[in-house]
Amino acid sequence: MYLIMEIIKKIWKFRWILRALIPSLIFNFRHLPFSQAKKLPILIYKAEVHAKGGHFVIEGPLRFGMIILGHRIVDLFPNTGITLSNSGKITFKGKTIIGNGSAISVGPSGSLSFGNDVIGSAGLKIACYSSISIGDQVRIGWNTQILDTDFHLLKNIEGRKSRSKGYAPVRIENGVWIANSCKLYKGVTIPHSCVVSSDTVIHASLKCDPYSIVSNDSKTVIRAVGYYRDLTDDMISYE
Repeated sequence: MYLIMEIIKKIWKFRWILRALIPSLIFNFRHLPFSQAKKLPILIYKAEVHAKGGHFVIEGPLRFGMIILGHRIVDLFPNTGITLSNSGKITFKGKTIIGNGSAISVGPSGSLSFGNDVIGSAGLKIACYSSISIGDQVRIGWNTQILDTDFHLLKNIEGRKSRSKGYAPVRIENGVWIANSCKLYKGVTIPHSCVVSSDTVIHASLKCDPYSIVSNDSKTVIRAVGYYRDLTDDMISYE
């Protein structure tokens, strides 16, 4: 009787795979070579997919369900799966799990890569229009946002655009733990094995040693005066 109950518990625990099976079959055979797709390495749950000509690449040994996208991880977020929009390239280098309520958007010039053993919790938002690289054994807390672009350029009051390109690569090195509700913006590099405290906002590469704990306070800083967003002329030109 005990053995039967344990089997039932395991079936119930992994019942979500049954719902994900058909969409995952379609996704794998649509976006991966047949030799990879037949092993069903990617499981997608409640996914809204907009491939838009983008490429999905898996490097290294393959196994069933090594990449899980949209599965429920945190009960604080609705069980809404994942929104996946890819016009560029997404590379997986090993085990990757992205939780419920997450969204990933990769632009035509974007290259997003996940290392081995990466877990992104619920509510993760990634916008990649240049380059975002996430290393091995990285953990990303719920409600975190990672962007490599400003999406729009600014002008000064004399009508000249700012000298910033409006985008720059983001690099998260091996062993980093990013706690919940953090925001990482263009040009950021986090050295390996660092811990980023909850609610931290990072606008530039961290000038710190590996194995550091990073946080910031709530002081408001005026960074520049005389700039605004011109809604009629604010597009970024990606190289």
